[in-house]
Amino acid sequence: MGQLLSPETFEFFARYLVAGYIVIAVRARFVTGLRVKSGELIIEAFIFSLINQTLFALLAYLWLLMGLPTFDAAVTFYLEILVLPTMIGLLLGFNLSRGWNNAILRRLSAPILHPAEKAHDFAFGHNRPPGFVIITFEDGVVIRGYFGENSLAATDEARSDIYLERLYVVGEDDAWIEQSPGRSGLISLANVRSIEFLDEETNPDDQ
Repeated sequence: MGQLLSPETFEFFARYLVAGYIVIAVRARFVTGLRVKSGELIIEAFIFSLINQTLFALLAYLWLLMGLPTFDAAVTFYLEILVLPTMIGLLLGFNLSRGWNNAILRRLSAPILHPAEKAHDFAFGHNRPPGFVIITFEDGVVIRGYFGENSLAATDEARSDIYLERLYVVGEDDAWIEQSPGRSGLISLANVRSIEFLDEETNPDDQ
């Protein structure tokens, strides 16, 4: 590592790996649960670095062609290594999270990549609107609650759980009742059979 960061090799290391890592890191902010294997990460970083260099060379050529003022070497280096990779990562992340290229992929009969690796991550992603949820376990236990801005669903390789900011019990005529004092809850999702999502405007008493 010390040799990679030496003055003689740092520029090469930055252009051929760091730039690609920045693209991957920025894009990952839009992809829930995305974990690339270390071996694949190096290859992907190298490929993105090459793409970044190609795009930077094209932009630099157009910049000079238009006769615009040039920057000194240090500024140009940081534009290539930091600014452009960040912009590429943002573009790829927005494209993935918004599904802008899904129509093209469907026409080509190509697989569509969701901005999440697991159904749990996709269901509770950052675009999940607030609403009521019904969690049913394999043993028949049912938990009803409200998943809003102060709630959180987390998952990893070992476990997954959910924090609901409000919990409800079922009263007469199957009406949802918030207990007094109000309760919230941290719930392990082990042995869950299903999770139902109700729209925020839906009256849970009608379910």
